[in-house]
Amino acid sequence: MPWTRIARLIAAGLAAALAAPAAAAPTPRGAPVAIACTGPAVTEGRAVAKANQLQLGLDPKACFGRMQIYDGPNHQIVVSAPASRCPGGKAIDVYDQSRAGGWYSDFKEPVCGSTISIGPKDPWGDWMLTIDGKHYDSRGQFYVPVN
Repeated sequence: MPWTRIARLIAAGLAAALAAPAAAAPTPRGAPVAIACTGPAVTEGRAVAKANQLQLGLDPKACFGRMQIYDGPNHQIVVSAPASRCPGGKAIDVYDQSRAGGWYSDFKEPVCGSTISIGPKDPWGDWMLTIDGKHYDSRGQFYVPVN
């Protein structure tokens, strides 16, 4: 009798260990994405930028954050770095992973700004990004400003 119970516990433990990990919840809508200059998001961001030659992330003063626009296993990396061309002195970019595995920029070029959040939705139901109060919508390959 005790062996049966032990076998059941081992089987339950193995099933739990082998189960697919639960997908993280998406980033809260409307809340600014946390961007830090140290920690695991920075380590990941720098490695992704270096491996994929993503210019803003190669800046030694770049700071990084993570966000998740949609449910599921994928996430995006947010990078913020000094930019002399920007009125506030900072630029933001978002890196996304392709199905083939490489990472790419969601913007044609980094956008001037210091805060980013997800939302609101566009008329077709897709989430837009908001950088310093200005909305950007995904059109084709890149996010573009919404007039």
